[in-house]
Amino acid sequence: MMKIRLKDIAKIQRLEMEIFEEEDQDFPDNRVIRNKERAIFNTFNKITMDWDKRAEIRDCIYKNMWNTEDLSYKPICDGLRALGYEVIYE
Repeated sequence: MMKIRLKDIAKIQRLEMEIFEEEDQDFPDNRVIRNKERAIFNTFNKITMDWDKRAEIRDCIYKNMWNTEDLSYKPICDGLRALGYEVIYE
């Protein structure tokens, strides 16, 4: 079972939201987007080097971040646990 730290999940989610906001503007700054993508890549380097697992984790975070009923990280963590990952709180 692969372990993922909650602070890494929160960082990836925050960066994904900032990328979404930047791309939603009339004139998105691709330099900002590239830097945030690089930060996500570097965070994933701490978690795993397997590209399939990275895509799986990123997809789970992106699909579960827009839950308006629960304003916590619970939906993301539940989704990752369902995929077989262990979320650690350190």
